[in-house]
Amino acid sequence: MSSAFFSAVLARRSQYALTKKSTISDLQLKTLVETAVKHTPSPYNSQSARVVLLLGKESDKLWEIVKTNYLPTLGGDPSVIELYTSKFAGYASGYGTVLFFDDTSVVEQNMKHHHRVAAQFPEWSDNASGMLQYVIWTALAAEGIGASLQHYGAYATEVVDGVRKEWKLPSSWKSTAMMPFGVPGKEPGPKTFVPIEERVKVFGSGEE
Repeated sequence: MSSAFFSAVLARRSQYALTKKSTISDLQLKTLVETAVKHTPSPYNSQSARVVLLLGKESDKLWEIVKTNYLPTLGGDPSVIELYTSKFAGYASGYGTVLFFDDTSVVEQNMKHHHRVAAQFPEWSDNASGMLQYVIWTALAAEGIGASLQHYGAYATEVVDGVRKEWKLPSSWKSTAMMPFGVPGKEPGPKTFVPIEERVKVFGSGEE
């Protein structure tokens, strides 16, 4: 097995205690994101993934937009509002945020072009988006940068509308995830695992 690859895989965790620090330069962060977007596979090489990298004050602005637009949807319960206000402050404490989108116009074009598998394209595009998120998350971890994956823009119309307006993004860009990141302020707790025998089955042998 590739020890370097799996070292990065094992280093990737959900990190919530972030600092406004990065172990690499802004240019290196940009290159990391661009490389991931360029080389992560997509259905029929459709390349519908879109990414916005927000650094410094632009990332702070994002989480203020999320807070302003999301809190009113919570029904006014003070304890719930306090909980989410604290969450958003934690995400804003990082160095930056990666915003993930899927260009629905590209997906729709491929559905028309590949009509026999048209119904599968939205699911396949979601799969590709998940792979891209994982690649960037793991690449950040390999650089000593912590991150977590959030989805406020994916299901809260008010949030994604605010994001599109602020950064003048096309309406066809569907928000899929948000990834706040920064050098971790502390290590996460231990991770528990379901017995691997319940999750992996092997039949046959190529050595027979």
